[in-house]
Amino acid sequence: MIARLALSAAAIAAFALFASGEESAPTRVSIKSQPEGATVIVDGRDRGTTPTILFDLAPGRHHVKFRLAGYEERDRFFDAAPGVLVEKHEVLVEEKGLLLLRSEPEGCNIAIDGVSLGTTPRLITNLAAKDTYSVRLTKAGYQPLTISVKFNGREPLVRTESLVLDSGVVNILSDPSGAEVSVNDVVRGKTPILVRGVPKGRAMVKFKLPGFKDEVREIAMKAGDQQTLSIAMTALPGTLNLMSVPEGASFYVNDKAYGRGPVAIPSLAPGEYNVRAEMEGYGTMTRTVTIGNGESAREEFKMSNVMGKLELRTSPSDVQVVVDGRVVGTTKSSDPNAEFSDGFLVENLLEGEHRLVLRRTGYAELVRHPSIQSSKTAKHSFRLRRVFVPDVEIVTARGAYQGVLVNVTPEYVVVEVSLGITRSFPRSEIRKMNTLGEKK
Repeated sequence: MIARLALSAAAIAAFALFASGEESAPTRVSIKSQPEGATVIVDGRDRGTTPTILFDLAPGRHHVKFRLAGYEERDRFFDAAPGVLVEKHEVLVEEKGLLLLRSEPEGCNIAIDGVSLGTTPRLITNLAAKDTYSVRLTKAGYQPLTISVKFNGREPLVRTESLVLDSGVVNILSDPSGAEVSVNDVVRGKTPILVRGVPKGRAMVKFKLPGFKDEVREIAMKAGDQQTLSIAMTALPGTLNLMSVPEGASFYVNDKAYGRGPVAIPSLAPGEYNVRAEMEGYGTMTRTVTIGNGESAREEFKMSNVMGKLELRTSPSDVQVVVDGRVVGTTKSSDPNAEFSDGFLVENLLEGEHRLVLRRTGYAELVRHPSIQSSKTAKHSFRLRRVFVPDVEIVTARGAYQGVLVNVTPEYVVVEVSLGITRSFPRSEIRKMNTLGEKK
């Protein structure tokens, strides 16, 4: 009820001021902060500490600044209306210190109040600037170090601390370099490398390098000891995988035969090898192959066919083609009126002379010996000589006639009765037709 009366009174007063034209009447401003106790500076004047209420500010725009030790300074603007209560409540942010912490060696663990904050070098930005901290640095192989850190507001603080070695240092080398080094099963890097923090006592050093045999060495360390460990790595043999397209080539490595591919040759010492691939009907290929340490090399030889070809045409077509005793096909013609058949191609013939036999029923067998050259096509045209070989016997009332069957129609049977002479026999006169042989 009292709040309502106060609000009504304020509204009446504001209306009265507006009605009377007194727009410059002062306003009330309540200023608070969390936490309390912040110095309040309004329009450049110190107006006490929070919480506070100001009664003498003129209407309009004002600037307020909050200051509290250990917290970030804040600037705000606000507008004050005539005769109206303005409330400003600011939550202050705790001021953080800036600490750049380095160490020798790097990589030391940073702990404050038992909480790890990472490793050096590190920029730490989440510590309250008003407090003093105890920072502990630790690293395997070094004595722990505790330091005290106190900030001066937001002024950056840079600390570089050196830890005292409580273990040994080993300078590790290998030939060749680049071997991965593990000390007591912890990977420390690649050679050449200076390994710090090797604990006193016995330590196992392992070396790993692709293509080389793994090596293990044992060393004895004392606190503060400095040693050098150098070893020569032993190369691993390699494997050579050989194959050809098409398959079946014979392979020779440094003139030593290894059989037909595909073939795998293990236990080869690193180095260069002369590889030769041979295959009947294909050109010999040679290649220098380098085998690395422990490497499995793969070499594919695409063989080039150097065998010759024979392209022949026959007159007539439908002639059986036999090369070196093997039937390879029959000539054909796409044009029935053409004098010679289409080209008939015989591939993969070795260089030299071959025996060619051409056969067709009614024609004399033709034998030739064409010469073939590597990677070339020999072209020949052959005309077969016609011979009279009866294959049918026609029996009529007048007698029996032998000849070569030419055509059969519903009315007639056409027969070549002698070379180049045909005769048509009416089917009504034929008593019997005997087959004398089969066409090949």
